[in-house]
Amino acid sequence: MAIKEKKEETTSRIWEYIKTEHKWENYFFMFISIAVLILGVFILNGTLTIKSKVPIIGSFPKAFAIIIIVVASLSLVYAVYPFVKVAFPELRKVTWPGKNLFLGNTLKVFIFLIVFTLLYLMYDVLVSELISGILKIKG
Repeated sequence: MAIKEKKEETTSRIWEYIKTEHKWENYFFMFISIAVLILGVFILNGTLTIKSKVPIIGSFPKAFAIIIIVVASLSLVYAVYPFVKVAFPELRKVTWPGKNLFLGNTLKVFIFLIVFTLLYLMYDVLVSELISGILKIKG
């Protein structure tokens, strides 16, 4: 009787490395993608300029900035996904409030925000008037 040999699936070491999760590399990748995203926004804003002497990129800085922003956003999503992935099963376990309770709580939060916004606005007006009055007296 012949013994059948099992076929072992050989996978490349690179593929194995890609499939394993590396937490610190994701943190580093997230930091880099945020930095590149900020640089892209600075280029698009005009805060950071690219000299026209730079080949290809210097001719089209806005297009380059948009490409940088898109790539950085995609890489940020790719870097954040392993951290967020564990939350999806937990969200299914949550008992969500009903429609009336949800709308009531939302209304309470908006009223709270409006009241505190008006309160800070009144404080700002009061303090700025007080400071301008003090400066007029001394000046």
